[in-house]
Amino acid sequence: MKRRSICAAAAMLLLTGCGSPRTGYDDFTAPEQGASTLKPVSDIYAERHYEGVAPTVEETLETVTTGGGACVIARKNSYYDVTLDYGKGSHEAVGAAYAEAIKKIRPDYGSIVEPYLYENIRAAFPNLAGDYTAVQNRTEAIFGTLRAPYQQELRGFADTIAGDTEGFTEDGIFSAEEAILMQLIPDVLRGTACSGITASGSATASGERITCRMLEWQLGSENQICAAHALLHMKQGDESFTSVNLLGFLTILTAVNDDGVMLSILDVGSKYGVPYTTADKCSYTYDIRYALEQYAAAPEAASYLRSNAQHYPYCLNVLCTDAKDACVAELCVDPKEGVPLLRDENTPLREGLVWDDPAYLCVVNSFAARRNADQLTHNSGNLIRWNRYYDLFGGQRGLTLGGFKERMTSEQTDNEFVRIRSENVVHMVIADYDTHSLQAILTGTDGVADAPEFIDLGSWD
Repeated sequence: MKRRSICAAAAMLLLTGCGSPRTGYDDFTAPEQGASTLKPVSDIYAERHYEGVAPTVEETLETVTTGGGACVIARKNSYYDVTLDYGKGSHEAVGAAYAEAIKKIRPDYGSIVEPYLYENIRAAFPNLAGDYTAVQNRTEAIFGTLRAPYQQELRGFADTIAGDTEGFTEDGIFSAEEAILMQLIPDVLRGTACSGITASGSATASGERITCRMLEWQLGSENQICAAHALLHMKQGDESFTSVNLLGFLTILTAVNDDGVMLSILDVGSKYGVPYTTADKCSYTYDIRYALEQYAAAPEAASYLRSNAQHYPYCLNVLCTDAKDACVAELCVDPKEGVPLLRDENTPLREGLVWDDPAYLCVVNSFAARRNADQLTHNSGNLIRWNRYYDLFGGQRGLTLGGFKERMTSEQTDNEFVRIRSENVVHMVIADYDTHSLQAILTGTDGVADAPEFIDLGSWD
């Protein structure tokens, strides 16, 4: 009541002023006002039509082969299709061949990626004032924990891609030190927001799983990283995995191996402000790569990551799926935050969090299990995304791949209420376990498209 009285008094002052009382409104002119930017809730969604529409298969525009076939890059319209064959050389030789191929097919690579790297550095360290010692110390510490083959591979890549610049200097020329840090951005500098959902065969028309992962990251001040989408195939004899990534990145963001184990990383914030340390820490992204190389089932890969969670520098979620199983590895790195665990459809959720359809498993940038720190119910962005996924998918049965895609793209992007496809979406990857194939939306340099096109990325077999 007190607030209402104050507002009423203010209104009277505006109408009458401080002079003689007004006797009418003939001389009053309403001020110019712009059109309202408010939108009805119903307007934040739009119908999309992907049912029966095949994804686009992009033709090859140019091909480069280096290292006697150790690296082959086919340039497409929207991405680079890269194959690294470890049967054609050592890890170091393959890394060098990749860098050599990049320099041939994208001569301006350094001028694209280096500014992006420094934008990530400044976001993580806003007060460096040109002193990159802290960044270099972190990079060297985490790099030193990598398995020897990975170190050799990155050395081969970095030494070949590097120009004349040494250390950290923002000059448009990629140094070896900068190239190493680029591989460890999630471990050293951290990323941004992501989300995902997987539908078991009980919910789909095909009777097979569909998994979707949304990667949100910095696109760069000029969306420059969107000029460097890559589909990376890593082959070692009969074993292989496919990574949806960025050109030159050998780390893992979203990937699936030839057994159908799909692993996708999602940041989780620290509720208690646990400080960053490299003491007894290692790279979680390269542990995920190791899991893809070693395990043929999602629960095994997830269990491996859980067993090492205390050695990771940041809390994170990993969405882990295969044809049969799905779970979220909630990788808590500090006892203050909770415990490392595997969350599936039967895991009790924290109080106030609702998901009562076991056919779907959802993940956002927070732990959701009851025993872990709560960065979800107190974070409006996470909670809104969680609830929006449920509104879109909860209770759905007989869902076709086209229907799945229509729901994932139903948010319009021209309003302030978009939560799933924000302006920072780098890619949306869908794994269809019926056809063992990947489709993706790859954000272009013009930014996130309101009605996006799906690209056929082929089979992971």
